[in-house]
Amino acid sequence: MARWRRQPAARPVQLSVLLPTHRHDLMALSRIAQACSWASPSVEVIVRDNSGNAEKREQIKRFQRDNCTVISADPCQPLEQFSELMRLAKGDFIFCVGDDDIYFDRAVAALPGVIDEAGKDPTVAGMTGTYAIENSKGTALAAYNNIDSNDVAARVAGYLSYGGANVLAYSPQRRTMVERVFSFMGKLPVFLSYHDQITCLLYLLNGKFVKLPRLIYAYDVGPWEDAVSAQKRDVDFYRDAGLDAAMSKLHWFLCGFEGAVLIRNADIFPDYPLAQRQAMTDQWFSLMFVRFLNNPRFPFDSHFVKQAETLCEKLRASQGQLSFQDMLGDICRFMALFSDAKAQSYFGFWNDVLNRRNPAAAAAR
Repeated sequence: MARWRRQPAARPVQLSVLLPTHRHDLMALSRIAQACSWASPSVEVIVRDNSGNAEKREQIKRFQRDNCTVISADPCQPLEQFSELMRLAKGDFIFCVGDDDIYFDRAVAALPGVIDEAGKDPTVAGMTGTYAIENSKGTALAAYNNIDSNDVAARVAGYLSYGGANVLAYSPQRRTMVERVFSFMGKLPVFLSYHDQITCLLYLLNGKFVKLPRLIYAYDVGPWEDAVSAQKRDVDFYRDAGLDAAMSKLHWFLCGFEGAVLIRNADIFPDYPLAQRQAMTDQWFSLMFVRFLNNPRFPFDSHFVKQAETLCEKLRASQGQLSFQDMLGDICRFMALFSDAKAQSYFGFWNDVLNRRNPAAAAAR
């Protein structure tokens, strides 16, 4: 009589590599091919192409293999693109990469072992390492200080002490945490270009990042290197959100306000003592307010530049000493000049957070 042996349980996927892609040049194709080469029982690779380019679709479908899924989708916004990738991910951690950057095979090969060792610690939010930052003038190496600390205030301070490109977004992160944070971010009344910084703030409030002793990612600054082209990209986000370009004049003030209110009042991360929350709130807002003071914003084509300048003068003169409720009122009165509906939506959301009737609670359930 044949004896049946129990098959060992399938090992769960440790890492999901997510590659949203829109470009259809040879460089993008080479990046996709490289990412697909990482597929293994412990590393799944999911590529989602929303270029609408028929030739590219035919080329990349040949890259599909075991543990590697290649999807062709209609053109869509970045938030939808990422959300669809996240919906398919099964790994304990996810690693989202860009189709115009450079990856390091040895770093990816090391990640399943790091996840096995460190991923069991619920206080670990992700992994990080050294980043190469490329621009037209050369390459710089960068790493975040203290984001591996058990002290949340030290993590936030370390993140804020680095003034370069926000490369922490390009790091492996715990999938359940990312799902929770993005569920919350999807409820924001508008989604703007500085929200990558708010997202990383929420990650750091959720846990620490284990440091790998190696290069983990190379980021090409591209159009964000030049102030004018970078602000044009920012303005595209404002317009896509149904806001006037003049709203961009408040860019860093908005980032300071929203991040500070979340640190102070949100509940999508472990609860911290009020004094600790307040110290991080002050630090976040102070740094963003300095950016607001020291980084002039271009008006572009707007009929509301005069009103924007009047508000900016008032906010600069306040030296950040207004209450958050007063800040919210000023923001929404200005927003109402070109969209009553957006102003009401923005006020309703952030007023609820200020009064701790916030949507974060629903997102966390």
